[in-house]
Formats: sequence, structure tokens, C-alpha cells
Amino acid sequence: MKLTMTSNLVGKRITMIEMVDDHDPIESGMKGVVTHVGGGVINVRWDNGRNLGVIVGEDRYTISESTD
Repeated sequence: MKLTMTSNLVGKRITMIEMVDDHDPIESGMKGVVTHVGGGVINVRWDNGRNLGVIVGEDRYTISESTD
């Protein structure tokens, strides 16, 4: 299933696979909740308390249909 880069992603669960270009990346396997989408960035509130955006087309991640 392919999800589009729209606000319908807000509230969905995301899992980081690899963050490639950040000095303090989110570690692989970390989960979070999408809070905002725009400008090629998916903003996430990570389960470890951080808020950091995922860059579409650079970072590797999966998005679940679930909001749990």
C-alpha cells in the first residue's frame, strides 16, 4: 500500500529504518507519531520524547495504517 504525502498521515505510526543526514539521528527501530506533513518533511513526535522531521526521499522509514 502506498500512502501519499498529505495531512492524512497525521496521527499515523512511523518506524525509523535509517536517518542518513543528521548529526544526532533517530536510531533505527524507533517509533513515533506523525504530527505534521509539508515541504517534503514528515514531522514526528518520537516515542523517546524527541520531535524531529523525516526527510522524504532521503531518510528510510515505514508508516503504519494504525494510529496505535
